[in-house]
Amino acid sequence: MWNVFAATFAIAQLSPGDLHQSHAKLEGLSNCTKCHSSGAQIDLGKCLDCHKLLKQRIDSNKGLHARPDYSDCVHCHNDHHGRDFEMVFWKEGQDNFDHDLTGYRLEEKHAELKCRDCHKPANIADPQPLLNQDKNLERTFLGLQQACLTCHVDEHRGQLAEDCLKCHTYSGWKPANRFDHDKAKFRLTGLHQDVKCVDCHKEERDNRTADDPTFARFTGIAFQNCTNCHEDVHRGQFGQNCQKCHSTAGWKKLLANADFNHNLTRYPLRGKHAAVACESCHKPGIPRRGLAFAKCTDCHIDFHLGQFAARPGGIACENCHTVKGFSPANFTFDDHAKTDYPLEGAHLAIPCIACHAGTPNGRGSSRSMLRINRFTFVSTKCIDCHKDPHFGETKRFVDINGCESCHRVDSWRSIEFDHSQTDFALLGKHNSTGCIQCHVPAAETSGGKRIPFQNMAQNCQHCHADKHNGQFVTTFVSAGKEIRGTDCARCHGEENWQPVKFDHNRDSKFSLEGAHEKVACEACHMTVAEADVTFRQFKPLGSECSDCHGG
Repeated sequence: MWNVFAATFAIAQLSPGDLHQSHAKLEGLSNCTKCHSSGAQIDLGKCLDCHKLLKQRIDSNKGLHARPDYSDCVHCHNDHHGRDFEMVFWKEGQDNFDHDLTGYRLEEKHAELKCRDCHKPANIADPQPLLNQDKNLERTFLGLQQACLTCHVDEHRGQLAEDCLKCHTYSGWKPANRFDHDKAKFRLTGLHQDVKCVDCHKEERDNRTADDPTFARFTGIAFQNCTNCHEDVHRGQFGQNCQKCHSTAGWKKLLANADFNHNLTRYPLRGKHAAVACESCHKPGIPRRGLAFAKCTDCHIDFHLGQFAARPGGIACENCHTVKGFSPANFTFDDHAKTDYPLEGAHLAIPCIACHAGTPNGRGSSRSMLRINRFTFVSTKCIDCHKDPHFGETKRFVDINGCESCHRVDSWRSIEFDHSQTDFALLGKHNSTGCIQCHVPAAETSGGKRIPFQNMAQNCQHCHADKHNGQFVTTFVSAGKEIRGTDCARCHGEENWQPVKFDHNRDSKFSLEGAHEKVACEACHMTVAEADVTFRQFKPLGSECSDCHGG
């Protein structure tokens, strides 16, 4: 008990009093050196070891604490006066503090505010660094920024730049004395200078809050043409460029205009129209006003004689042509893709005139003499444009699926055909054989080279040479016909020429037994030559032992 009393008495004798609540965790003799150096002096560097946010501002030469006359912490702060002692000493009182010392002068309306009108949690843009340092957001004077929008609501809803002082002053938001309309995209001249702001910058409702449901529109206002704001009393007769005749001095003060400019009428002259003589359109004795010009055909003959009349919108020449000239047509591949016959593959490289050919008549003034290009087609089958190089031999396939049964629009030589549709399915090696190796073009005719597709012989010897020099010639039936020749299929398959089907014991007169089973074929069936032909002999061969073995 005496030891406890002695220790308590010693602390009371050494400590001048309790620390403030914010420093309470430093209470105790073992913590003295966290603030004090040798002796009773406060080590200012140790203050900043804890008050890191202040140290950052001092190092950056920002704010009150960076001033040389405020470098001594105890100038304003004292401790050991109890938990609830006011740690900040306001020499002239808090309300009389000279805010200029912080580097941010309070001017006009700002100077009328109480400290906590600004220094409050709601105005701290990023409170986390303060919370990390256990700062009380209700008491701290740190964390505020100098940008207007960190404290004030953006009344313009993001329409304008955040530099409010470009237009406003500290004396009040209204009027915006610094705003100069001449620096905006639309300068105010003439009678525009007398127009009230609200007449152009209308109020819009966004119901952001109950107290602030509307705002004034300052950006996104169309002003390129006078008709964006003013009614066109000419109903479009003279176009949209009012400044050709008028100025901001007043609608009735017209500009001098010595020469008539057709571009001020409802029909500006563009392209080749600009070179047309006036009397070509404005005939003698016909009023200049009231001429029809809404459609090209009001002036021009329909050179297509109604071929496009059924299109949506009727005959609209401007879908393909421009005032720069009827030719070339402004009709693209994308446009053609929207027709009943999109261009694909090799068709993309074909000149228009190759398909849309014209009549041989010369162009004249009457419709009967017009050169008419064909744009409507009863059929778009390949055979309607291309000659049949097969002379009708593939008709049974073309009648069902057209030339597309074999060909593609990329190239005539790009062929994809299911040969199993014929009576000769391609199996094995036949499946990788080029078409032209079997369907060999015949001699040139008036219609071009003829490629046979019908009445093709299907027996092997029609395409393949008889490597056995007639040793196996016999009479057999192929495709329903009796044929005299070599029936290769008796021994061979479509995969290769190996005799996979041949069984020596079944298909020959000499069965292989015993040691004969291990003898290589060529040991008995040797290569012979007759009349400049070399072949392997299979028959006639003797079957007696002495025919092969010595006696």
